[in-house]
Order: sequence, then C-alpha cells, then structure tokens
Amino acid sequence: MCARARGLQVGVVNNAFELAPWADFLAAGDQAWWRAYPNAQQFGGRKFSMHSVAGVERVIIPALTGCNSGVLALEMAKRLGAERIELHGFDMHGSHFFGQYANGLNNTNANQRNRHLGQYRQWSAANRGIEVINCTSGSALDCFPMAA
Repeated sequence: MCARARGLQVGVVNNAFELAPWADFLAAGDQAWWRAYPNAQQFGGRKFSMHSVAGVERVIIPALTGCNSGVLALEMAKRLGAERIELHGFDMHGSHFFGQYANGLNNTNANQRNRHLGQYRQWSAANRGIEVINCTSGSALDCFPMAA
C-alpha cells in the first residue's frame, strides 16, 4: 500500500514512518514514543506531537477531551487542507499494525482502545465536513464508513 500512496499527500502515525519515510508528516502523540524512537527525528516531513518534544511541532486540539496519535493525524491532515482522508492500518482490535512494541513502550490494552474509539467518534462528530474512509478491512473503528 505504501508504494501506491507515493505522490499523494500522506501522513503516517508512529512507526509507520519506517514504511513511508517520504510521507508529508508524522504524528506521534507521546513523549515516550519520541524518546524510544530517536531516529524519527530524522524524518524529512513535518513532525507533530501533543506534548513538548524538541524538534517536533506541538499541537493543541481544544475541542477534544483526549487524543491518541491516530486522531492527532486526522486533525493534522485536516489542518493541512485535507477534505478527504483514507485510513490504512487502523484495525483497533489490539496490537499496532506494525506489531507489539518490544522496546519498553506500553501496548494498547482493551480499556485504552475503548477510550481511543471514543476519541475518534468525538473527532468525527466535530468534523462532519471532512470525508474519512476507513480502508482497513475488519476494523473496529465504526465512526467512519468502510471502503468497499
């Protein structure tokens, strides 16, 4: 999929920067993630976090009560002018699509996933003018239409 997206405007979330180092932006909300992946600082596109991280643009999303890295990516795509967004790799059933973290970072548990699903729903309700299509077969993310 990554190779087919070349030439389009692409944002990546967390470790997906390793699959598409040519992407336009990287969204990774947690300071711990940035500490665990210092090579992400070499990413050539814009870098966004919800926390203060040296060399990374800090983003505040006042309309949301909380925000995971995927929602941060949606918000940044919107702010950068996207009117239609395709989601790839947003399974929301357990592990990240790139696998479990093996470097000391916490993997998302069921309670966190439920909270994250609520954050996507909240973002969706606040951004009705943005078309978001979930292209992840079998995804638990239910607030966006699924691609055929």
